[in-house]
Amino acid sequence: MKSLSIYVVSTGALFLASTIALAVTQTPLGSPLFFALAALVGAAYVVILVRVWNVPTASRRLLLAALALAVAFRVPLAAPRVNADNDMVRYLWDGRVQRLGYNPYTVVPADPAMTATHTHETSQMPSGRAHTPYPPGAQLFFRLVVTIHDSSRAMKLALVGCDLLTILVLWRWLVVTGRNEWLALAYAWNPLVVLEVAHSGHIDALGALWIVASAFWLTRRRTLLASLAFVLAVATKLLPIVLLPLFWKRVRPRDALVAAVVFALLYAPFREGSGVPLGAVPNVVQHIRFNGPLFRAIAGLSSPSAAAAVAVVLGLLVAAWARWKWPVSEPAAWAWPMAIALAWAPVIYPWYLLYFTPFLFTAAAAPLIAWTFSALPVYTVWELSRHGGRWRVPAGVMIAEYAIVVAAIAASLAWRGRRGREDARPETTGSHER
Repeated sequence: MKSLSIYVVSTGALFLASTIALAVTQTPLGSPLFFALAALVGAAYVVILVRVWNVPTASRRLLLAALALAVAFRVPLAAPRVNADNDMVRYLWDGRVQRLGYNPYTVVPADPAMTATHTHETSQMPSGRAHTPYPPGAQLFFRLVVTIHDSSRAMKLALVGCDLLTILVLWRWLVVTGRNEWLALAYAWNPLVVLEVAHSGHIDALGALWIVASAFWLTRRRTLLASLAFVLAVATKLLPIVLLPLFWKRVRPRDALVAAVVFALLYAPFREGSGVPLGAVPNVVQHIRFNGPLFRAIAGLSSPSAAAAVAVVLGLLVAAWARWKWPVSEPAAWAWPMAIALAWAPVIYPWYLLYFTPFLFTAAAAPLIAWTFSALPVYTVWELSRHGGRWRVPAGVMIAEYAIVVAAIAASLAWRGRRGREDARPETTGSHER
């Protein structure tokens, strides 16, 4: 255990020093210094994760120290001011206009008639001419935060709070399923999580909290709570809708009905006429492309709508297979359907991976950890755009991103196949009787 404490202290010190440097220098996303610091953070994560993956027992004091370090990593990144091009500025405006009596799905920030709804923080947002893409669950969260305090820093702190609650729920899930509690670090120390929530403040942190809470409650057979958490996750961002088969015959019909009613009530305040409030989502499907080569290929052969349907159907099929193959307590059953659906999406930003990152703590889900690393070089686009480049992922970066994931999956399958053959091999004795 002494050697483990050395690992925790040394890797934690490296991780913390890197996040402090990132916060103090305010280095832009995608810059050489950003990637250098991200590499140090990634190295610390890999070392500690390899060390704790098979720890048989957990020293509660040392584990609490490691989780306290996870909180410390987030503090320096949460403190700096939020830039005008950050998504949180849009969250702030969406929440504010709701309080002023507007429907965020029917107005856009750049409309001259909406000038009075702006502060200096929101008047310069780059998405001012676009309708909001965020579902009602996210919108109500924005409104709640703005009601408490109308500032981008309050929004970021609220999202960091969601992130910390995810760590807590994940830890409790490990305890009730009898797993190694140190595996909470697979999420708590994940570089992608720390960067995308504490540094960049993405709403996906809220969705990740709801979906891991749903998994936790479903494991404990608290089916009403699990159903409600699931619809809140879907109402925050649509990706986890593909997990619906996991609930088949695991929740009571009454609970499913209550959840469906709550889902409808979440959307009801934002409806205009007979339409469902989807905001900018249809426009994204039809016209916006970023880091989604599979969607682009299918859309080129058919249509964007057909490509979107393929993504959803594939996710549902994987979830149906997982429902048959794995118990509800297997995190891979939750991770893979979302990962497959996301891989076929029209837009894949690194923070979209946050939805399945809490579930990457068993061998069946571990290959997806590689994606949380290979997605970070996509930030090269940010650096290129600052120098006049196109908002497009370079081919080499995209190929490397997905090749690394495919290689990790292949290596995992090969390892599992070898283990299976070894387990099936009959035992032999050192001598033979004649």
